[in-house]
Amino acid sequence: MAGNLIERVLKTIRNYEMLWPGDSVLVAISGGPDSVFLLHALNHLKSKLKIKKLVVCNLDHGLRGAESRTDSLFVKTLSKELGLEFVHKKVDLNKSRIKNLSTEEVAREARYEFFRDAAKKTYANIIATGHTLDDQAETILMRLVKGSSLKGIVGISPMREDGALRIIRPLIELEKGEIARYLDAEKIPYRIDRTNLEPIYFRNVVRSQIIPFLENYNPRLKRVLFNLAEHLREDFEFIRDAKRKVMGGGPEIRLKDIVVQPIAIQKEVLRDALEKSGGEIKKLSFRHWKEMESLIKYKRKGSSVDLPGGIRVSRTDKVLIFKRL
Repeated sequence: MAGNLIERVLKTIRNYEMLWPGDSVLVAISGGPDSVFLLHALNHLKSKLKIKKLVVCNLDHGLRGAESRTDSLFVKTLSKELGLEFVHKKVDLNKSRIKNLSTEEVAREARYEFFRDAAKKTYANIIATGHTLDDQAETILMRLVKGSSLKGIVGISPMREDGALRIIRPLIELEKGEIARYLDAEKIPYRIDRTNLEPIYFRNVVRSQIIPFLENYNPRLKRVLFNLAEHLREDFEFIRDAKRKVMGGGPEIRLKDIVVQPIAIQKEVLRDALEKSGGEIKKLSFRHWKEMESLIKYKRKGSSVDLPGGIRVSRTDKVLIFKRL
């Protein structure tokens, strides 16, 4: 079983072309089972994949006091045992609450800001995170429940570009259960974040209650959701590429360019324009989309629609203009 799990990680990396010879990889490690296995797998595959170097990074969010400090010390010790460079930072998320974001969203922003800085500092061109099949299934269900567009339902991308960096998820086809069984069988230690077991966040409720309930009707639910995301990602990438060929999006959109496009491409153009104007994409509702569709097709010069984030879209005889109220 042990070797098979490592081989499956290798297969995922090769299927998605995540790594190339000479890449330098920054591995995000919390100390939990998924990230510890990720480091173990990449270190095992380092020679086969011709990875130039592995660097371990760890962020203490400052939310769990002594427990999170112990987690960071565990990761530092693990890095030293493997002979790998270690980069660490501690932040206080309680002082970083901005934009009315949830704790989870603020934590994510802090993590990726740290990852980018650590990658620059260590000359890494790849950031590897320990997202699993479970994380993908949970994300898709959460977005379905809260309401999401096609872009949201495709969930966590196995690989994406972030400026000059590439962010990869080599464990995206593995389940958390099989990872934990592997670590236990190999007697590889890891840490447990107890807050992941408490129903204080929506994701934890999805993980501990909603998914187990739905698995009574389909034991392969996580795999089904993963496959759904993969199929939808193909559609989304087609739409995104088509949009790029038509126009780039911006604070002003020519009506003659957008009116002839299919609704799916119109939505991507409008989404880009709203984002660049400082609007709140996550709060777009079905009603907002219908109002913008009507604005494009039927409304007269001078008509407008108000969107989340204090953005007003106004129509002239030739363009749509996105402005902050």
